Amino acid sequence: MPIKPLYHYYSGMKERHERAKSARAQVAVTEAAEAAVAKEKSVVVNAKSILASKVTPYVLIIHTGTNNPALDKIEKWEDGRMSFILNPQTPKASPLFHVKELFSANRESHIRVSKFLPEYVGVPDQLKISVESNKLEIIKEALYIREITILYKHKFYRFPVNDYLFPHNPLLMDPQDVYDGCPPYVISKCGKGTFLAKETDPAVLAARLKELELRRKHLDWAPNNGPHVIPGYTKQTVYDKLPRFLKFKNARQKAFQLHLKRGHNMMKRTVIENKISVVFGKDTPEHFKNFKEFETLFVEQAEDHEYDLGMVDDVLSVMKYWKTDEEFTRQELAGINPARIYKITSMPDTWKDMPEMPEHVLGQGVSLQEELEAGRIYMIDTNMLEVVGDGGILMPILTGFALPMIVSLGDCVYYHDRTDKMRPIAIRLEYKNGGEAPTFWFPPKVSDPETSHEYLSWLQAKLYFRSSNMQIHAILTHFVRAHAVVEVFAIAMYRCLPKQHPLHKLIQPHLMGVIPINVQGREFLTKSTGVMAALMASGDKLWHLADVFMKQFRYEHLLHPADIKRRGVEDIPGYHYRDDAMLWWNNLKQYCQEFISLHYTEDEHVRADSELQNMVDEIRNQGYKNLPDQGGFPASIETIDQLIEYTTALIWNGSVWHTAVNFGQFNYLAFVPNAPCAMTKPPPAQDEEITMDRILLSLPVKEMARVQIDISYSLSLFSPVEKFYLGSVREQKEDLRTETMMVDEEEVECIERLVARLTAMQKHIEQRNEGLAIPYIIIRPDLTPLTVQT
Repeated sequence: MPIKPLYHYYSGMKERHERAKSARAQVAVTEAAEAAVAKEKSVVVNAKSILASKVTPYVLIIHTGTNNPALDKIEKWEDGRMSFILNPQTPKASPLFHVKELFSANRESHIRVSKFLPEYVGVPDQLKISVESNKLEIIKEALYIREITILYKHKFYRFPVNDYLFPHNPLLMDPQDVYDGCPPYVISKCGKGTFLAKETDPAVLAARLKELELRRKHLDWAPNNGPHVIPGYTKQTVYDKLPRFLKFKNARQKAFQLHLKRGHNMMKRTVIENKISVVFGKDTPEHFKNFKEFETLFVEQAEDHEYDLGMVDDVLSVMKYWKTDEEFTRQELAGINPARIYKITSMPDTWKDMPEMPEHVLGQGVSLQEELEAGRIYMIDTNMLEVVGDGGILMPILTGFALPMIVSLGDCVYYHDRTDKMRPIAIRLEYKNGGEAPTFWFPPKVSDPETSHEYLSWLQAKLYFRSSNMQIHAILTHFVRAHAVVEVFAIAMYRCLPKQHPLHKLIQPHLMGVIPINVQGREFLTKSTGVMAALMASGDKLWHLADVFMKQFRYEHLLHPADIKRRGVEDIPGYHYRDDAMLWWNNLKQYCQEFISLHYTEDEHVRADSELQNMVDEIRNQGYKNLPDQGGFPASIETIDQLIEYTTALIWNGSVWHTAVNFGQFNYLAFVPNAPCAMTKPPPAQDEEITMDRILLSLPVKEMARVQIDISYSLSLFSPVEKFYLGSVREQKEDLRTETMMVDEEEVECIERLVARLTAMQKHIEQRNEGLAIPYIIIRPDLTPLTVQT
């Protein structure tokens, strides 16, 4: 039965088969055979093989190119030819034949060629593919081959490749040489993937082992023997030196360089402007005089840098409500750091000095102790910042002045009140770096004017808390949890699972982007002189903070249902992240269950899968070797149910989690008071009279704000070659069906069912959002990329 996603390419094939029958009738003489081959625009195969047997037509559809079809210009690869052998190293091996065409090098496309091969070749079970240069010089750019599809006797046979092949010059290079991490050839097997123990074909087995040998040589773990407990990572420190199979597609790399250049230009312009100002007598950085100036700066920068108008509208929506307690709470449940809140049943020791809570906070006759015992009190803390001193080492570079970047602790207590609403009821601030006593702040009465001390002190407490929580988000929630943790899975997968392994096909689309983006991040963002150190209050102590986080990190934290239960947040109203993420978890779990059931029918099959067990072992004992008890990561996978959970966790964290904490950054960080990258004054004393001037002087100066806006925009952009779980023809967005290497019809049906479930899930989310002032769309399926690329 034809594979549905390819069928539309091949209408009209009946006429071509009739011509092929006519050609076979004349194949007795060499001249006729050569004429038939030439007529089909094919390279002549071995004439002796044709004379020795009857011939049969094979149609090859060769898929190449790596970028989104929306590209204006199509670049052609014309530096060589592809070479093929069907059923290599078997009694049915075809003669070597070549195809020389103008293959698409950038845009995903395909060409179709016909070949007449000896009839004894029969059904194409395996395919050997290599690329040969036709130039004397060594070609520097490998060719990406996505898939080869063969039409034989009215049936399609699909051979996934998903690899770059380097063109070998037969005069200058050994055909077995490896360049840029590209294999000298690929042997692909049709249909479902196979397990090592069940692979009996010598050629396929040899290629399988060679592939892993090559991957392990070019992708190795860094020693990771430093003073900090952090996840394992690749030892390669420079993006340009990564093997080709790990690098981004060309369009993605060009976009990254553009964003990087814009960020550098932004900071350079800021520094130059500051130095000029200092020369002409400016002796202090430029503070904002009111909140309106923050709005004006954002609008001017959005126009100057031509930000996406839809994204700008999202920021303007936040501006309308940002000072309200309702919006303050909503952002912790449906913002970019949505998994920090947890239930408490007693107040922590750090709150023992809290004064009596004003009666209006909880309501007349309601006691805090009673509500704690009723399970209605929740908290977000930033205690991990205790290890971080104040920042600002690089502030003179950014602003021209030695401006402090304050790191203070902030806890916020929330109340699920009797009207079924969540609201903040108390904030605790502590400036340990200054040795100051903690202070406690409570919401004002509804009747208190916005100019009152009560209103302004609560507003300022919220700003300090949000700044502290932003440190946690940027460094731990985003970089460590959504990037560094996931890189471990990707390294182990590439080193232990060959492309022919079923699980490689299942999880690779969701892990393929994290290694290159992390290498780039360590080059430009997270090093001691990088953007984070310059902009974030705790950025120059990033690895100290990561150390504290990872010592507490456990495998169970990757499991969304277990995380919800652990934090005791099942009953919080309006927790849209929790609800949408659970829909994702259930849908992906069903997808994994359906796929895995095609390949593993009993638990013993899981235990006997040595390549799977090797990956699990590397994740635990290489990726998390420095964590206490290796973070509780499994030492092995023993059952089908455990494998389903494990693969669901890898896919969910490699795509959904990163989307949840990354792509809304511009919405919430671009209006700087909503989430300041740093505070420039210590928190106020308990008895200090709070004024608007005091608040504004504690917020980032204009030079810092400009950079925060621009970086948050760059981080929130989708890659130009991004593929999503749900696509859109109108928006030229491609989905999982165009990225997966699953070619067996039953496997493809697993994806089709997942897409159908996600389509229904999207409709549910859209209906829920209709009644919301600010809809929660961050992890909507058509906005959720398959992998980490930003």
